[in-house]
Amino acid sequence: MKHATRISLFLLLGITLTSGCSSQPLATRQEEPIIEVRVYKVADGKMDAWERFFHDRLVAPQEEAGMKVLTAYRTLGDEDLFVWSRQFSSQANMPKEQAAFYQSDLWKKTLLPELKEKGFIEKVQIVYTVRPSKASK
Repeated sequence: MKHATRISLFLLLGITLTSGCSSQPLATRQEEPIIEVRVYKVADGKMDAWERFFHDRLVAPQEEAGMKVLTAYRTLGDEDLFVWSRQFSSQANMPKEQAAFYQSDLWKKTLLPELKEKGFIEKVQIVYTVRPSKASK
């Protein structure tokens, strides 16, 4: 990943993850929402079509499964990188919410085959699972 793109990603993370501060114990934090930041390398010349597919076909089913799509960006340093984030209700619920989407007939029988056919994504570059930073007392 280019240096400027890496800096942009970390700035995005900083902007996305600045909600709330507390000094709660780890057990309590596991019940707080967590965020997954994903960076995709989109096939050359397919970014516009990918963005339409993402917003028109992928956001609603994930939200129906319990995840909330928070952000979606094109990077300025590399026009083929797509950065997006989604929120899970908690770390404990993350597997259940992922399964509700990825094990669904809609994903397995329609969306995934269509994604493969269209060849939008060359590579999933990075996936971070993060939680908001907490100020220590």
